[in-house]
Amino acid sequence: MAYPQDQAPPRERRSVGMAYLLWIPSILPIPVPVAGLHRFYTGRWETGLLWLFTGGLCGVGSVVDLFLIPEQVRSFNSRLARISGQPPPMGLGQSILALARRRGVRGFTVNDAVLELGHSPEEIRLELEHLMQEDCLHVTNDLEGRIIYREP
Repeated sequence: MAYPQDQAPPRERRSVGMAYLLWIPSILPIPVPVAGLHRFYTGRWETGLLWLFTGGLCGVGSVVDLFLIPEQVRSFNSRLARISGQPPPMGLGQSILALARRRGVRGFTVNDAVLELGHSPEEIRLELEHLMQEDCLHVTNDLEGRIIYREP
């Protein structure tokens, strides 16, 4: 599809899973390692070229990137949201607080949060604990005895 000269093609959000898939060739024992593909994917062209020509800084940079990829993807998606005028994606804590605001005095259960937010029960429970420690959520029981969370 052709785009007008003054308009670039639309850009899509990046995923952590795809970035890790593109990272894998940097550690494969092939004659010429192809490092830095994940950096190109997350918009880091300069360091992507550096990784490509130096084998991921002799492999050290590629190993370090194993831990940096989620932040690189988050940073790319935030920049993309700013450029397109969209609000940046909410983190899990913000999503839970938004759920609490929508539910009001009824509150919500862990199951409600898992189903609505699409995270694992373990992730939800950890974030709920953190939000309660920060006094952003209160825990109580409803009339049926279920544990519910709501805004203070």
